[in-house]
Amino acid sequence: MASTLLSHVASDLCIGRPRVLTMPSSTPVAAVLAALHAGADPFVFVDVGEPVTSCAKKTGAATTYVKISVADIICYLCGDEGNLRDPAAALARPVSTIISAGHGSVARRVDPHTSLLDAIDVLLLTDDCQGLLVPLHARARKRQHHHVPSIDAECCVLTREDIVRHLFGSISHFSPVAALTVASLGLIRRLDDAVRADADALDAIPLLRRAATDNTAVAVVDGEDGALLGELCPGALASCCDAVEPVAAAFAALSVGDAMAYIDCSMTQYAPPEFLVRAVRAQLKDRGLDAMAELVDAWDDASLQPLSPSSSSSMSASSTSSDEDSPMAGRARRPRRLSSGSFGWRSTEDVVACHSGSSLVAVMAQALAHRVGYVWVVDEVSGALVGVVRFADVLAVLREHIRPQVLCR
Repeated sequence: MASTLLSHVASDLCIGRPRVLTMPSSTPVAAVLAALHAGADPFVFVDVGEPVTSCAKKTGAATTYVKISVADIICYLCGDEGNLRDPAAALARPVSTIISAGHGSVARRVDPHTSLLDAIDVLLLTDDCQGLLVPLHARARKRQHHHVPSIDAECCVLTREDIVRHLFGSISHFSPVAALTVASLGLIRRLDDAVRADADALDAIPLLRRAATDNTAVAVVDGEDGALLGELCPGALASCCDAVEPVAAAFAALSVGDAMAYIDCSMTQYAPPEFLVRAVRAQLKDRGLDAMAELVDAWDDASLQPLSPSSSSSMSASSTSSDEDSPMAGRARRPRRLSSGSFGWRSTEDVVACHSGSSLVAVMAQALAHRVGYVWVVDEVSGALVGVVRFADVLAVLREHIRPQVLCR
């Protein structure tokens, strides 16, 4: 493995990857949202230009970027009463406002010739670092040029998921660790912050904000037995990029369970059911959030269109509940274009879970197949949520397996 796996550098993992979109911190939030809607990726990167830290200096990480996603914008709108009262003004502010409020995850720019082990160290040891920006076309440069490329060079992003996927291709080198259970490896993180389905959706915003930063999700559990019912996934919210105001309104007005249903409908070609829309409007007006209610009405009127005869008959044949209670009861909307990256459409109930006795290799395969950086751990008998296995911790275990081989070289 020393002659193959450990010889790779960051640019080797970037072959065929698309460039990411970077924007200045002065860009209005509305413009960032428009870029997310028009682009293929579920995030943009904002250059905040922090000075080099000691760990970053070692690996050439000279510039700090903050990744902004649709989930970050939703948390920004819902995390402040003033933003909910005047969402238009909130969207007109520069994106630096979101960053200064603590939203977004940090990404470090690294030299394209950073070794694989050093890249892992940046992701694990640099505070809050969730991704690496690597300049493209680096292989055409001479290897003796170990400088940090210019700021305006096009970059791609490498995440923990990308590195775990790369290491998974050489999983036989990690025997016998890969065959051990996630429980025996101490990889199960206990959760104290899962949210109940009957809780106010606004209670989930701090958790969603943390999940967006950590590239995980918010677990939604049953209030009685703690069974895992679903999740609020920041990545899946990327499909709501043209429905940010209505989704933010749903968080402000509904319970977590109802907000999940609202989000699922907003991510598909069908509008949310009318009874949920009415509940959102009524709650917003009761709270004095008239401006948000008007935005919801404007979006609803602009995006809805009649069903085609074939769609209408198909829906009628497949529905077994009343028109008002069916999640497909709303009129059809224009289909939303999905991301070409890792975050396509996923239902809030479409969770990835394992048991404490699952092996590390099985959990890695499960997460990679579903393109997520975490797997929920549930009790095999009751289905109650036990904890979560995160790629950050998986990568730490794999790193400890690699390091002795590096020291022997």
